[in-house]
Amino acid sequence: MKKWLVSFVSILLLLSLAACGQTADPVDSKTKKKDSITLSEVFAKTNEASKKLESVHSDMELNQIVNVPGQETPMELHSTISADMVLNPMALHQKMKMNVKGGEEAIQNQTMDIEAYLAKEGFFMYEPTSKQWMQMPEEFSNQILQMPEQQANPVEQLKQLQQFAKDFSFKQNDTQYILNLKASGEKFDQFLKENAKKLMPDALKEDMEALDNLKFKNVNFEIFIDKKTFNITSLNTNQEVEVISDGEKMNMKQEIKSTYTNYNKLKEIKVPKEVLDTAQELQ
Repeated sequence: MKKWLVSFVSILLLLSLAACGQTADPVDSKTKKKDSITLSEVFAKTNEASKKLESVHSDMELNQIVNVPGQETPMELHSTISADMVLNPMALHQKMKMNVKGGEEAIQNQTMDIEAYLAKEGFFMYEPTSKQWMQMPEEFSNQILQMPEQQANPVEQLKQLQQFAKDFSFKQNDTQYILNLKASGEKFDQFLKENAKKLMPDALKEDMEALDNLKFKNVNFEIFIDKKTFNITSLNTNQEVEVISDGEKMNMKQEIKSTYTNYNKLKEIKVPKEVLDTAQELQ
């Protein structure tokens, strides 16, 4: 289940919204700067800005409540993830803190601090239990490094989501355009499953077969786009997911709040010498 949760979070972070011809309504009467730009124009400009993406910093807060068959109490997970990412070539430095409550007795009230580097030297992860840096096998690192840019750029999915244009609401405040999509139903459910399978590297495709048994409910996306730069500044997601495995149903409610800053300010990510010198290579 842990692998599935990580993969699922990754899929969500790939999603943006599509374009249509409506103009943005002010959020409230206090909005002074009211642009007449259409939603279609906003997405065209956002897509153009994304082509210039070289690096970005992201902060994410993730809250999940998972009801697992056979467990008396639901499992609650709270995670914060901070990441620097550079494209061409792809490199990443990520720090994650996860708190677990409820669920199986063996994992209750646990806190995990995980740090990782992904660069040309490979993929390195700090294992908090052994307090040791680990280097993943070369073939695994190569799979990740070869992932398409659309998995790092939050607007690369724009063209594929045009079919949902009529479902968007479009608002604005003084500094940002605000796009909201409430998406439930078979058309969105099937799109998310198929798109996820296309995006995942070969090493994870076997895990993605579980997507066939997923059902997405009460899905809501909220995106904030800067009026000057047309960069995405925030992406919030709320949804409920059901998965059936061996005839049993698991339910998960999930809330993700993500912010994106420091566009194109980071030039490179280096794996510290200490990590390179002390990491144990996994076979």
